[in-house]
Amino acid sequence: MAQKPMIYLVLVLLLGFGFLAGSFVGGFFEQLTVPASHKSIVDSITITDTVANFKLTPKLVTSSNVEWAKGLSVTFIKGKVYPQTVWVWQRYGDTEIVMSIWGPDESGKTCSIEISRLAWNPFVVKINGVTKLTMDAVASVPAIGYYCLEVAVD
Repeated sequence: MAQKPMIYLVLVLLLGFGFLAGSFVGGFFEQLTVPASHKSIVDSITITDTVANFKLTPKLVTSSNVEWAKGLSVTFIKGKVYPQTVWVWQRYGDTEIVMSIWGPDESGKTCSIEISRLAWNPFVVKINGVTKLTMDAVASVPAIGYYCLEVAVD
């Protein structure tokens, strides 16, 4: 009679291990699908909370090919499919900034970056050490929270 609960326990542990191993493998393969140009852009970016002088840490959320809809860019064609990655920039696991990278465009030389803030503090976005965007502290709600940049691809 004691064997039946033990079998259930072993099955539950094996299922749990299977889900855990699957999540690690899935995360590993997701990293492999990140376009090199997007990884290069993320590696060149620093986002700093200027009040706390704290550099946020990027984390990949998803990488896929998505149809371009409306946008501010003239270099992307509506209805065409482009690589897109979504990243979150975090402080100790708390998401402060969400960033989407599209492209490269038709020329192969430009990527579009969309940035949205989820925090009140001011931030500075630097690419290769050059300030590209300054986000002021949120003083009242509603506040500006969407920014768009275009960057050259290496």
